[in-house]
Amino acid sequence: MRHLMLSTAFAVCAAPVWAERIETPAPVSAVTLYPWGASITRTVEVAAPADAHEIVIPGLGDSVDPASLRIAGSGAVIGAISVQQQRATPAETVKSPEFLAAEAEVRRLETELGERKATIAAIRARGQAAEDSIAFLLTLAESDGFEMGDLVSTMATVSDQMLQGPPGSPSPPKPRAASAEQGVEDDEKALELARQMRDSLRASDPGAQALVIAVETGEQPAVLDITSFADGAGWQPVYDLRLDRQAGSLTLDRGFLISQLTNEDWQDVRLTLSTARPSEQSAPTDLHPWFPRVEEPHAEPQATLRGAVVGAAMMDGMFAGGAVAEAAQPRMMGATVVYDYPAPVSIRSGVDALRLKLDSRDLQPEIRAEAVPSRDSSAYLVAETVNSLDEVILPGLATLYADGVLVGRSDLSLTPAGEKLELGFGPIDGLVAEYEIPEKAEGDRGIISRSSTSSQKSVLRIRNLTTEEWPLRVIGQVPVSTQDDLTINWSASPRPTAENPEGQRGLLHWDSNLAAGTDQEIELDIDMRWPDGKVLIGETN
Repeated sequence: MRHLMLSTAFAVCAAPVWAERIETPAPVSAVTLYPWGASITRTVEVAAPADAHEIVIPGLGDSVDPASLRIAGSGAVIGAISVQQQRATPAETVKSPEFLAAEAEVRRLETELGERKATIAAIRARGQAAEDSIAFLLTLAESDGFEMGDLVSTMATVSDQMLQGPPGSPSPPKPRAASAEQGVEDDEKALELARQMRDSLRASDPGAQALVIAVETGEQPAVLDITSFADGAGWQPVYDLRLDRQAGSLTLDRGFLISQLTNEDWQDVRLTLSTARPSEQSAPTDLHPWFPRVEEPHAEPQATLRGAVVGAAMMDGMFAGGAVAEAAQPRMMGATVVYDYPAPVSIRSGVDALRLKLDSRDLQPEIRAEAVPSRDSSAYLVAETVNSLDEVILPGLATLYADGVLVGRSDLSLTPAGEKLELGFGPIDGLVAEYEIPEKAEGDRGIISRSSTSSQKSVLRIRNLTTEEWPLRVIGQVPVSTQDDLTINWSASPRPTAENPEGQRGLLHWDSNLAAGTDQEIELDIDMRWPDGKVLIGETN
């Protein structure tokens, strides 16, 4: 359907058949990129006598959605609009001066390469002729009746023939041919680059789309802004996080990663990046009436309650499916964050993945080692900070550096201004974490215990084998009862510095400084009791 004619009547009807036909390119002048998709704007200037005209714009990429086309302008009244396969437009393709120059350069290099290859072929032909002459003379010298004086004369001729080259050439044919061949590879590379340049400047592709616009111009030149939406483009935030322990600093370098597959190169366009998502769901999902029901015990049960609800709703007909210059400057458009990039941007279709710099911000980190002995055998370097920017940190991929060394990659989650951000910068060699359960009473360790009590003692140990003191946080866990029949008591030595941090029930924190060459041990006792005849499920985590 995208190649069918669009017919949109505005102030005038379609141009009459005798209207002057003007074919002109419409390069992309501005692009608004979304996380998925792009709004592409082309600008066309038409200087023509006041009359009805038909403007033909060839070379639209196949990804242009005809339904999304919008045209606005000054100096002209816009009439019918159609999107056609370009081969349906009879006018000749416009070739720009740059394209004509690139085409001429290709022809020049093709001629130069052909002449070089012809020269090499001629040199080799002369060399082969010389070798054939030598073979003939040697055969003649070996024949019967050949006189000694003739042999001396023949050998002299052979010697002269072996040294003979092309006319005017002081060197033998083979070395001369090898020397000439050395330039062939360079000429072929230059020709290939010239062809690529020509193809990138080609005004249109015979299989692409063309836009035909009926306009009525006035006395002043007409300027048309043509906007369309394309799926084959998008952007995502990318980050570099650089932690410097000695300086106690954390730097957040923000950027954008841009790619496009619109079958059209963008050259020096004005770029805007938006967090809006026009390709995604734009309204909340509808909820429909819920009709649970009860049945006799012998009736066949439904697979799930959700299955019954969905099935009933469907029967009722109610279910519906559902290159970097300056930093970019952010601004708000309603609930959307928009970044205007200050410099023109060029990106080729299907070739370039362009990274652009947004800015670099300094954050104030709290740096520590963090260990979870029940899960990990090493402590990890952690930086806890707050989003002190005046805007949200968008979700994206972050590359992590600690003291100038690449330590890993991580996904940043959406972090509003003022919210906490915690980042891990890899394991710390020399901070060893250990977890032991020296004794356990009344029932074996496992998922289910059938006695009415369960007691467990565990030891969390951190060994500092490094040569420096570390601020350390040890994280432990105790079970949490959600039933009156299950009583849980626990004790720890030393006592934790924080219980249930940030509402995380059952988690414990021990904060301290661990000197070089020392150990820290934490003993944790847990006692669980429940009525006889009942079973404890999920004893360990």
